[in-house]
Amino acid sequence: MYFGWQVLQGISVVVLSAVIGLFPAAILWGPVRSLKRRGWPPLLATWTVILVATMAMVGVALVLIPQLSAGFEPLGADLTEAYDAVLAWLSEGPLGLSPEDVERYSQTLIEQIQERAAGLGSGILSGAVAVVEIVTGTILALIVAFFLLKDGDRVAARIADRLSPRSADRFRRGTAAAWKTLNRYVKGLAITGLVDATAIAIGLLIVGVPLVLPLAILVFFGAFFPLVGAFLSGLVAVAVALVNGGWTDALIVFGIVLGVQQLEGDIVMPLVFGRTMQLHPLVVLLVIAVGGVAFGIPGAFLAVPITAVIVAVDEELSEEKDRSFISVAKNM
Repeated sequence: MYFGWQVLQGISVVVLSAVIGLFPAAILWGPVRSLKRRGWPPLLATWTVILVATMAMVGVALVLIPQLSAGFEPLGADLTEAYDAVLAWLSEGPLGLSPEDVERYSQTLIEQIQERAAGLGSGILSGAVAVVEIVTGTILALIVAFFLLKDGDRVAARIADRLSPRSADRFRRGTAAAWKTLNRYVKGLAITGLVDATAIAIGLLIVGVPLVLPLAILVFFGAFFPLVGAFLSGLVAVAVALVNGGWTDALIVFGIVLGVQQLEGDIVMPLVFGRTMQLHPLVVLLVIAVGGVAFGIPGAFLAVPITAVIVAVDEELSEEKDRSFISVAKNM
């Protein structure tokens, strides 16, 4: 196991790129399959869907990027001012800390964050070859997605033909469960992120907090890190409210963030994912932490969907689902 782990770490760029390539393939699989069933050649169906998706993404980017570039600079200034306000409150507020203690604690916190960031960024995103690795990984992920869309169904059928009837049946059921789970998970996170971003944006508009669009975009992408991302991005909105409206607005926005989290956990995610796909919150936190420590930010992003796929495949193939150790991830 140790040897296998070392090998995996050595080829982490390839492994992560191949796994990331599954995500666009899962999203675009439905349209490609629909065109194939209408008689389109696999190559033409794949390229058509990819080009349409690319044009849609470019169109959205052309609309959002100018607004985001204009908004993120004042957002950074607001976050710096909010940080200074918190430091001032620590020394002037009820805690009564001395300025020297506050300075020492803040420097320690900054150093720890930098160390953690360096640790998360190690491996595939560190060193002089970082840019080359990112470009190479992106190209590899796109190639994997392309060939999965074009030939994935035929490759799976050929593998099943070479197995015994029982093994072929398990293979088909397992791959179908994995693909369905990944497809539903990616779309579900996107829907959840859109709901979170919209709800928080409406709350910010009501309170009168500026920079609504950049904050909503942060919340949307934060939803792809379940439990952790949306809450942390929501705290950025709290910091902006603190700078522009004071403690009252900050507390109101904080309440909105907590309310959106409850909305997500109690209503949105059960509706989008269904109870059968939800993992226990402790499992989500642990796998995000393990993925981040092992493979950096990409690992933290991929940890939950990979775990969800493993649980779904185990649930599909286990003869006694309730006695499976993996089912503990859902039934803790």
